[in-house]
Amino acid sequence: MLTVSKATFAVHLLGSLLATSLLGTPARGDAVADFYKGKTVSVVIGYPPGGGFDTTARLLIRHMPRHLPGNPTIIAKNVPGAGSLRAANYLFNVAPKDGSEFGIIGPSVPFGPLWSREGVSFEAMKFNWLGSLDRWVSIALVWHTAKVQTLDGALKTEVVAGATGSGDMTVTYPRLTNALLGTKFRIVPGYQGTPDLNLAIERGEVDGRLGWCWDCLKLDRPDWVSEQKVTILLQFAFAKHPELKDVPLVMDLAKNDADRQLMRLAFANQEMARPFLTPPDVPADRVAALRAGLEATAKDPAFLEEARKLNVPINVATWQEIETLMREVYATPQPIIERAARIINDEK
Repeated sequence: MLTVSKATFAVHLLGSLLATSLLGTPARGDAVADFYKGKTVSVVIGYPPGGGFDTTARLLIRHMPRHLPGNPTIIAKNVPGAGSLRAANYLFNVAPKDGSEFGIIGPSVPFGPLWSREGVSFEAMKFNWLGSLDRWVSIALVWHTAKVQTLDGALKTEVVAGATGSGDMTVTYPRLTNALLGTKFRIVPGYQGTPDLNLAIERGEVDGRLGWCWDCLKLDRPDWVSEQKVTILLQFAFAKHPELKDVPLVMDLAKNDADRQLMRLAFANQEMARPFLTPPDVPADRVAALRAGLEATAKDPAFLEEARKLNVPINVATWQEIETLMREVYATPQPIIERAARIINDEK
C-alpha cells in the first residue's frame, strides 16, 4: 500500500507540474500581448523624411503590427542629426525602455565608439538588435559634370565630397579611401541627410559623395542611373555587386595584409545596412516579440509585394548575425583599431 501511494502521489505531482508548465507559456505570451494591445509604438528614424531609411522604416511600420502580439499601432518618429548619431543617443538615454520605442540608425554609427567618443553617449553592445532589412554594397560617386570621372583621377585631383555627421559613412569612407588608396577627397560635412546631400550634388555645391549604397541610389534617384548623371568610382563591400562588375572593389585594392584587415574592420557595417534596435534594458520577452515580429514581417507576402513596388531591396540580416558581427568587430586587435581611429578621426 505504501508503494502504491507513492506512485499515485508521483503521478498527481507530475500532472500538476505539466499543467503548470503548459499554462506558463501562454501566460508569458499574454503578458506581451496585454502590454502592446491598444499601445502606440514609435519607430525612431535617424534621418529626415524622404530618404531610404525613412522609406524602409515606414514600409515596416505599415505591416509589422499584424506580426506583434496585441497588434499595436506603430508610428514614425524622425530624429535626424549627425548621420543618425542623435537618434542612437536618444534611444540609449531618453527613449522608454519598455518596448514602446525602437529605431533604425545608420550602420556605421554602432561602430563609431571604436574610432571616437565625440558626441557619443551610448554603448553599442548594450543595444538589443532586432535585425536589418538589407545588406549593402556602398559606392563612391561623382556628378557627371565633375572634373574627375575615374578613380585614377581622384588619385591626382581633389574631389569635393558632401557628408553628414562625424560618425557617418559619408565622412569615414572618404577618409579611409584617402589614407589607404591615396585619393584626394575633400570632405564638406553638415548636410542633414540624403535628400539634402543629393540636392547639393545636383546644385554643384559638391562633386559627389561616398558611403551611399548602390541599391539606395537606384531607389532614391533612378534618373541619376538611367540618364547617366553620375559616375561610380569605387565600391565598398566584401564582394562586388553583380551590377557593378567593372567598378573597382576597395578590398581588391588593398596594398598589404594589414590594410586588408583594416578594411574588413571598417567596412563590416555593410553587412547590417539598415539595422533596427531597441534601447537597453527592455524586458526580454518584449525584445523577443519585436525580433520575431520583424522577422515575420520580412517574410510577409504583402510586405514583400509593397517592397517590390517601391523598389526597396529586402536582404535580411538576422539579429543573431548582427550580434555576432558586433562581437567580432569589437574584438579586433587594438593596434588595428587605433590605426583605423587615427584615419577616421583625421589624426596625423
